[in-house]
Amino acid sequence: MTLPTPTQRRIYVFCDGGIGNRINALVSGIAIAERFELAITVYWPINSWCGAAFADIFDNAFDVRTDALDTLAGKFIDAKMMLHDAMGAQFLQVPFESAYDYQSMEDFAQRGLPEGKDLFLYPAIIAPWIPQPLVHTALSSLQFTKAIQSAVQSFISNTLVRPFHGLHLRRTDLRVGLSDAEVLALVQRHPSEVFFVCSDDPQAEALACAHTHVHARPKTHHVEKKEGDADWISLSKDQEGRVSYGNIERSRDAMIEGTIDLLILAHSQIVGFSGSTFQRMARLLGEAAPLVPIARPTALPYFSFTEMTQQIERQLIDPGMLLQVCQTMMQNGEAGQALDLMRMGFERMTDAQRPDIAHSLGVMLLNQNQPRQASLYFIAVLQLQTLRYSSWLHLAYAKTLLSEHDQARQALQQAMTCRPLSLIPSDEMLEKALHERYPLPSPAVNKT
Repeated sequence: MTLPTPTQRRIYVFCDGGIGNRINALVSGIAIAERFELAITVYWPINSWCGAAFADIFDNAFDVRTDALDTLAGKFIDAKMMLHDAMGAQFLQVPFESAYDYQSMEDFAQRGLPEGKDLFLYPAIIAPWIPQPLVHTALSSLQFTKAIQSAVQSFISNTLVRPFHGLHLRRTDLRVGLSDAEVLALVQRHPSEVFFVCSDDPQAEALACAHTHVHARPKTHHVEKKEGDADWISLSKDQEGRVSYGNIERSRDAMIEGTIDLLILAHSQIVGFSGSTFQRMARLLGEAAPLVPIARPTALPYFSFTEMTQQIERQLIDPGMLLQVCQTMMQNGEAGQALDLMRMGFERMTDAQRPDIAHSLGVMLLNQNQPRQASLYFIAVLQLQTLRYSSWLHLAYAKTLLSEHDQARQALQQAMTCRPLSLIPSDEMLEKALHERYPLPSPAVNKT
């Protein structure tokens, strides 16, 4: 980055939280600074969330300061604020302005980049409006310390050796990732694959590494509790006075250990989507700035019931993806878990999304010889979409299996009132079979 001119505007980037959140903020600031030719100052407080200084992780020659959030109150009232949430605004004593409230770089240039003002950026994630190529360029510009790079390169070259799969198991304050039972099932199913596991819980790593093709990097420092007698998710106050459900203390050495694991994970084919910023950052670093030239193995057809439950509860998955995941689980012999996920999706999704989920769930239940349950979901579809031909047809079939023939005939008649011009092969076959069972006069085809 070129040296700033005396009149050059500046972006102040506040990096807080764990390593994933901090790199999110850092690369966002670098990308915006490069795009709009801004000088950059990095705030990197040393606190319980991260006990490592900037220079413990990076060799980049930025203007770095360690001021905590509460010490900056009132110092940026004239700056353009770009914040993650209202709590940050309260501590800084400024009106809340979201870092995510733009559609594109152009939109930000028009609405968010006031003439003559410095910027204060404090995000927790990378704003979607920052283009991916700029994010990748910013990630590639990060210079991790030589000690961290050496540890990453040595472990991959000497221990993992060949392309490997990555498992990130968050076990302390967030509790995401595959469960221990899911890890066991996965690695036993794929004994010829190599796995790297990293976790903030040494026991989770030890359980996984009972298998010779699963590896974790030995560490001497781990995440600890601030209050030893309290739970990991107990209410806790940090140095700045912020209260949250996270009884977490990450020392300098634990943060360095975690960063090494992050960069190793970045070289893997990561299994699952935990939703954690650590895992998302590993994926991004692997795409943009790998340290070791190693290929990735073919992705494994595996989905974690635990992770999928979390995705559904947070409404982070659409019906199409949920159906794809559950079909894969059915093929893997996990029919019970697939049906449970589909039921959960039906309960959590909007009325606009439910018909597709309910219809697919009904079909799955028919395939599992559960016509009574299936018929209930087809009825749920038809309460929302009364002219859905395929659901009437499958309801007729479910009623046939239940020997409720009058209701089956009525459902078939309803289906024929909204029959489309063309049918998918499976519906065409089912219609033919039902007509043989319940002969009906030839209907007029619905041409709408």
